[in-house]
Amino acid sequence: MLARRWRALAVLLLVIGAFFGGQYLLGAAEESGPESDAPPAASEVPGDEQKGGETASEEEEPPMPIKRVVFIIKENRSYDNYFGRYPAGNGATEGLTSTGETVPLSVAPDVLSEDLGHGFLDGIQSINGGKMDGFDLVTNGETLNGYSAFTRKGIPNYWKYADNFVLGDRTFTSMYGPTFPAHLYTVGAQSGRVVGNKNQVDTPGGYCDDPAETAYRFTKLSPKEQKVVMRAEERADVGRVGDFWEEIRACLDFEVLPDQLEKDGISWGYYADRTWMNALMAIKHMFSSPHWEKEIVAEEGFMADLERNKMPEVSWVVPSSAYNEHPGGTSVCEGENWTVRTVNAIMKSKYWKSTAIFIAWDDFGGFYDHVDPPHYDVMGLGPRTPFLVISPWARQGYVDSTVYEFSSVLKFIETIHGLDCLTPRDCQANDMMNAFDFESTTPPKERKLILDERNCSDLPPAVALEYQRSGSNAYRSLGD
Repeated sequence: MLARRWRALAVLLLVIGAFFGGQYLLGAAEESGPESDAPPAASEVPGDEQKGGETASEEEEPPMPIKRVVFIIKENRSYDNYFGRYPAGNGATEGLTSTGETVPLSVAPDVLSEDLGHGFLDGIQSINGGKMDGFDLVTNGETLNGYSAFTRKGIPNYWKYADNFVLGDRTFTSMYGPTFPAHLYTVGAQSGRVVGNKNQVDTPGGYCDDPAETAYRFTKLSPKEQKVVMRAEERADVGRVGDFWEEIRACLDFEVLPDQLEKDGISWGYYADRTWMNALMAIKHMFSSPHWEKEIVAEEGFMADLERNKMPEVSWVVPSSAYNEHPGGTSVCEGENWTVRTVNAIMKSKYWKSTAIFIAWDDFGGFYDHVDPPHYDVMGLGPRTPFLVISPWARQGYVDSTVYEFSSVLKFIETIHGLDCLTPRDCQANDMMNAFDFESTTPPKERKLILDERNCSDLPPAVALEYQRSGSNAYRSLGD
């Protein structure tokens, strides 16, 4: 009898031991997950996931397929001007004026002979506290030429890129305008509080290269003053906004993304002519650095590096004045052809399979857009501009309505390379992952879209002569 009791007790102890032992093993297995230094048990790792003597956990994310980014920055177009008539996305075919009139958007011409006002205060007036009805108040706005939208025939290849890749229809300019401070955002997620182009327009390049050049910027605002300016912007009181500006030399010094790339050994290139569109000419420590003629080179250097199989991991490409699509004489057809040549070359290269191309336009150019931008801070955001994402990993024929701005491209670069953000703007920006499908099984070679260039021989005689005489330097003096 006693022996039977001891045998029963022994069995009970074995059961209890097995139970608590199993709980211990379960806890140990949980602790050896992705955040633990403990290696997983061999039985938990399928044999076909072993590679090079190492084991991979099922929880590990696949490696990021995008290794290179090309950021192309063009000039002065609103979303509605390029894609208002596009069948998908949030476009408009009519617009509001300051008189309360609704006008149809005319068919946009390839060449707009006059420029339109697109400065900081023009952006505030156009938005008019969210009413989006002040575009006729900008310089030359009374002509209503800014109330125009292209058809597919006018920009067929940009529409084809939208058909096959990603079109952003809630991408806003980082600030109200214009070019100089907007380009600073593309490299630094800030403009150093600068609100306008340089005040002296008789110097081809300038910025840090010309001690006489100046620009306006906001003074260092207190929290109370920031609220005053924000309220003035919302009621389009441009005079009150200007009360908080000061004139400074057009040579600044703040950290830009190339600084972080350099520190982390990530190759980069900034391809832009030494003109008013070259943002790094205005960053003192970059201007005086050995990066000139090495990482910072003329625009045509990008194609040269691509042909030599030396495309950097991060590239900024700023087309020359002839191909940037700036109103005032340049041909959109010629500019679109430049884009096609550049994108075709990337698609034909060995880099295509691991590249993301972002194409942005730096400010709204005075053209109508109907979507009210978010009001982040005293700098903006400004009106929408076109935005295209081209990559073998981009979603196919997708309209991305995520809110983006130029700092979002920087956030994407920072995300894929594990870099810290630079300013509150790129810290808060969406990382743009919504534009991609990294689970796609379509081979990158099947996502190539090699397009033909258009025949641009139908240009007005004076414009055709300018291109014939000056080539890529056509309209170089159009400096804003």
